Amino acid sequence: MKSLRIVHCANFNTVRLKGCYLASMGYKLNNGLTRLGHQVMCYSDRDMARLFGILGKKLFFSTWKNNSNFKKFCLNLKPDVILLGHADTILPQTIAEIKEKLPNTKVLQWNVDPINPQIESGRNNIKNIKTKLDVVDYTLITTGDKKLYAPFNPFKNKIGFIPNPTDKSIETAQVFESQNLPYDVFFASSPQVMRDFGGEIMSAANIANFLNEKCANAKLMFPRINAPSVDGVEYLEKLAQSAMVLNLSRSIDYLYSSDRMAHAMGNGCLAFLDRRSGFNQLFAEDEAGFYSNKEELVEKINQYIKEPQRRMQIAQKGWMRYHTLFNEVQIAKYLLSLLDGSFKQEDYPFII
Repeated sequence: MKSLRIVHCANFNTVRLKGCYLASMGYKLNNGLTRLGHQVMCYSDRDMARLFGILGKKLFFSTWKNNSNFKKFCLNLKPDVILLGHADTILPQTIAEIKEKLPNTKVLQWNVDPINPQIESGRNNIKNIKTKLDVVDYTLITTGDKKLYAPFNPFKNKIGFIPNPTDKSIETAQVFESQNLPYDVFFASSPQVMRDFGGEIMSAANIANFLNEKCANAKLMFPRINAPSVDGVEYLEKLAQSAMVLNLSRSIDYLYSSDRMAHAMGNGCLAFLDRRSGFNQLFAEDEAGFYSNKEELVEKINQYIKEPQRRMQIAQKGWMRYHTLFNEVQIAKYLLSLLDGSFKQEDYPFII
């Protein structure tokens, strides 16, 4: 494959430093694409919108300035590919104007948020994705349930699944090598956020209280609930000190997970996954902590605290499997194969 010029427009958080930005999909795709030999040029759309505003705030006139600047940026660089990652400050009309001037440029949008219309965040995310369907060549979403693609008219538009990648230079810990760790279970969430917990919708605070009662001997690390909030490097450091991680989402959808699954398994923690998510079709029972209800989850937490060697074996197998299936180079190669027409399903076993 020839070397491509790629403009990657996403929220790289270089001005407003918050969240676990350094482990985001955007940075991992950059690394994967670069390791494949391509040139990646970043445009941090939200940072630029603030720059064109006043006192770092996005205002109505900054949208026009930001879009005008992004158009000039692309026309000057003449990219082969434009990637849009939650680039909600960039208007569809801007993309249409760029494609009119650069008709050979392919455009792909990726999105890591849920698309379940039964939850508010899912409904909002659907609206954001739909705004650019007519001006992009492909849309990739971290949900594998094709029934949930209906709002995007998949018969007209190209819609597909993209897993949350791991990255050997970002998820660097190998927690499975340690028998004794400061924390047994890690779960990061705002206390009031509702999660699907073994089939029951509960707030993160109530989940923490339940586990504190049922797993009395567990050393629980729940940032924002029983400990201060952690972000960025500190978040990854706490993960590296945690034997097991709860991978709880707001709703259980086929092959959907937030990027906490990549962070956990990529760093060699044992990740607890609800079987209803369908990840047991990609990972064996001895590669993750699969459970079907709260009681089974509690049983396994207590079991692995008593049997750390067993936990370590499962975590190592999961770590190896995740880095094989979902490493940053493999996901970057998959993304480009969809745009250039070279995609072969047998090359990407996560397409099931």
